[in-house]
Amino acid sequence: MNDRQKKTAISIRGLIKRYPDGTVANRGIDLDVFEGEVLSILGPNGAGKTTLVRQITTELNPTSGSIKIKDVDPFLEPLKVKQLMGVIPQEGALFSHLTVQEHLYFFGRLKGLAKGSAGAQVERLIPLLSLEEYRRKKIKNLSGGTQKRVFIALALLGDSPILVLDEPTAGLDPAARRDVWDIINTVKKWGRTVILTTHYLEEAEFLSDRIGILQGGELKRLGTLEELYRSVPKTYRLVYSGAGSESARNEKIVCDAADFAAVRKIIEERHLAEYSVRRLSLEDVYLELIGGER
Repeated sequence: MNDRQKKTAISIRGLIKRYPDGTVANRGIDLDVFEGEVLSILGPNGAGKTTLVRQITTELNPTSGSIKIKDVDPFLEPLKVKQLMGVIPQEGALFSHLTVQEHLYFFGRLKGLAKGSAGAQVERLIPLLSLEEYRRKKIKNLSGGTQKRVFIALALLGDSPILVLDEPTAGLDPAARRDVWDIINTVKKWGRTVILTTHYLEEAEFLSDRIGILQGGELKRLGTLEELYRSVPKTYRLVYSGAGSESARNEKIVCDAADFAAVRKIIEERHLAEYSVRRLSLEDVYLELIGGER
């Protein structure tokens, strides 16, 4: 199915956000997020990722441009849009004195769920997010990774069709991060649309249907992983030792090539016996596309 045949969950056109101090965080962004996909937004610090997300979730008003969530204008009908989205903010706080079960139930009620529906969803989400042993523990006694699972449960309350996750695994250890990845993959299987920002390139590589790269407030690249690979001229890396003196033999020589055929030609021309070949990682491609900026 090509992009024209896919249904659009979020449509952004000409989005500009200029802060009172003159800083332009988003510069004319055009972006469609398709139903049922996971779209990751990458970019160095200050690229405008969180500003973009906060406009999608109605926390910020754009200076100009438009956003449509399921054809609804979030700035004309913010309450309706909020019912369509579950959000995990980059910085958020839970009520420390509530237990996990209480927290989920009361937030379900705040989302407009009836008592019975709120209770039923809490009972579904607690085992899904491996929170059973914590259901009666107060939030203040939970680890950071467990609190993150509570945030995800809150975002899932109400069966919102769209999830907006701003750096959902920041600060988590590798095991907790993998748990969150499993949850996101499960949500995708339910047909939910997920847009997430992240600094973890392996996270974007593992989870995403498409990846967008922001730099200087502009959407520099957007596409599948394979499309991003094709946007750089050289995607294979050959590493071998030098020849001649002992110091030269200890030197590692790195050659990047457009494809494996070009790598093989180098190997044959230089009569290499020992070498390693790998395809460039998403991190290599990302740094190439943004000029090495972190």
